Amino acid sequence: MPLIAEVAVPRPIDRTFDYAIPETWKTPSIGLRVRVAFGRDKVVGYLLGVKQESDFEGKLQPLLEVLDDDPILTPESLKLAHWMQAHYLCPIGLILQAMLPVRLHRAKPSRTKIVELKTDLPQTLRAIEQLRTEAPQQAKLLEALLQSSNPLVKDLLSWTKSSQGPLRSLVDKGWVKLLPKPLEGFQATFHEKAKDIVLTEAQSSAVQRIGQALDQRHGAFLLHGVNGSGKTEVYLHAIAEAQKRGLTSMLMVPEISLTAQVIARFRHRLGDGLAILHSGLTDAQRASEWTRLRQGEAQVVLGVRSASLVPMENLGLIIMDEEHESTYHQESPDPRYHARQVSLTRQHLEQAVVVLGSGTPSLTTYHQAQTGKLTSLTLPRLVSEKPPEVEVVDIGHLRGWCSELLDEALKEILSQGKQAMLFLNRRGFGIAFCKSCRRTQRCPDCDISLVFEAKSVQLRCHYCDYTQQANDCQACEQEVQMIGAGTQRVELSLKRKFETARITRMDSDTIKKGQHGSVLEKFRQGEIDILLGTQMIGVGHDFPNVALMGMIDADTLLDVPDYRAAERTYQLLSQAAGRAGRSEQQARVILQTRHPDHYVIQHVQKHDFQSFATEELSLREALQYPPFGELVTLMVSHKQEEKLQEMIGQLKKTLLSQHLEPLGPSKAMPYKWRNHYRSKLVLKLKEAKKVKPLMASIIRDLGMESQVKFEIEG
Repeated sequence: MPLIAEVAVPRPIDRTFDYAIPETWKTPSIGLRVRVAFGRDKVVGYLLGVKQESDFEGKLQPLLEVLDDDPILTPESLKLAHWMQAHYLCPIGLILQAMLPVRLHRAKPSRTKIVELKTDLPQTLRAIEQLRTEAPQQAKLLEALLQSSNPLVKDLLSWTKSSQGPLRSLVDKGWVKLLPKPLEGFQATFHEKAKDIVLTEAQSSAVQRIGQALDQRHGAFLLHGVNGSGKTEVYLHAIAEAQKRGLTSMLMVPEISLTAQVIARFRHRLGDGLAILHSGLTDAQRASEWTRLRQGEAQVVLGVRSASLVPMENLGLIIMDEEHESTYHQESPDPRYHARQVSLTRQHLEQAVVVLGSGTPSLTTYHQAQTGKLTSLTLPRLVSEKPPEVEVVDIGHLRGWCSELLDEALKEILSQGKQAMLFLNRRGFGIAFCKSCRRTQRCPDCDISLVFEAKSVQLRCHYCDYTQQANDCQACEQEVQMIGAGTQRVELSLKRKFETARITRMDSDTIKKGQHGSVLEKFRQGEIDILLGTQMIGVGHDFPNVALMGMIDADTLLDVPDYRAAERTYQLLSQAAGRAGRSEQQARVILQTRHPDHYVIQHVQKHDFQSFATEELSLREALQYPPFGELVTLMVSHKQEEKLQEMIGQLKKTLLSQHLEPLGPSKAMPYKWRNHYRSKLVLKLKEAKKVKPLMASIIRDLGMESQVKFEIEG
């Protein structure tokens, strides 16, 4: 009786599929990629198990091909995938696909392969003697491999005038191995000189505590250090401690922080044992770095959110820098996960140590440290650092964007030959508004406000890139006017006001992927006087000559209808304020707001995270928001608005029949996105684990698997 393979396919279907293993094949190992027929397609699937019986009543399709010689997914990765499937209610095939580089999503990647001997010299010589008479072509291949180290397949076959058959026989016997040809990995374009670093007492204590946890292969820490307190040195020394113990390490930073300068710093300290993974790499570079990790050529991975899913042997240390950053949350496409929760789960699955670092921790992480689920390590501000004074300006009645205080401060800084940073978390020139019919111009596909861009003289949607001319109103065809201020409008105003100043705008409209590090380096070298930008200028950068940070409108996040609005506002403003005063000189921070008495603004002004966290957590507890409960959002989307309303009504009715009480439905933000209408139901649960299987079953029974997406918070 043929054996049966249980295969996960990368489709939005929350189940596995059975395939017959041809009787002539040897039993494949769990964790391999296989090629299978799925409907009319042939897809790459992932082997999760081998069994003798199937529940499928019809005739099973056979496996078409095994794509790997050895398992490409570790047992720990498969355990993690099963956990993510249950926790995030996501099909396991999509999760496993996300763990691999794009090049391995294809059955036949366009990679040239090399041939590697798997046997030592005595074994190979014995095999050659054995094969000379019974399989002379195989013997000839082995002799050629003794004379050439890891040749290309095509070269080996050419030298020996052989076909693929004898080579495949050697692979099946386990004597040789076919591997992708190594590609050049990512090379940093900046280089940092060596520095003599002497750890402070607090840094040394933190490294010692982490080292003790590595000895026990267990521990989870919050490294709470204000901006400039030296968290990076703790990370580097902790990685060195892991290497001493023969353990591999993972260091994650927010996408926005992974500049060429940062990569160069870590390359200098960690050498060739460092692999880099981020979105700026080509598919080939990403595949090469991933392969180096899987083959043990690299022992440390430096990456962004997706690095949390990389299979690694003997993983001992996981570090998340600036763990509060929203970029660690994968919102789309599936799997929708948070790298912090994945890291803490890997800690238990792989007996690793986790270090979560931040100057403004997420309230979930801070609460875990307060309740003993995490061990708190504190780094005080360095002696050389001076906390900048924060001056709050009420702009409730201000015309324009710049208060008199900020204007005078800019003039003073420029006259002294120092630098200023201006932070505004809103791109573009402004919002197009028709005073005749009182209508804001909105995207027809996403239903959000269009932003005027002066360079192209167009209105643009920052979600789907839709554009239209900026002249007349969509509804009444009267002339529109621009209201509000975005970074583009502020830039033009600054250049008129300070004609001789060197001014650079830094947002996603002006900076292409991977280029922001070059702009920041120019600013660091003093080639820019005023750097204006969105949150990409406010995170993790050290500029000693910055004497002024101006926050043009602190309310861009505070007024968002989200239970995390206060938390995110505090983090963003506090991080931005920390860009100033990074040297001996005293710096100023001017914070413009329409809510000067709001508790978030007051705590930012006092640099008092602990008081802010205490006040915000008390509000969260009263309302049972995370971390005191879990929120499960069911996002329903459809191209037809009427069909959407019908589906979400049916879904709510079914949930209520199962004694679940969803809030809503309410429109998502934006309601219409990329030509799909979106509404959501929210379940506020003390513990969602018990009802997740029920919710998944409801979605399947209603036939809504492709229209409903789950978002799990808590």
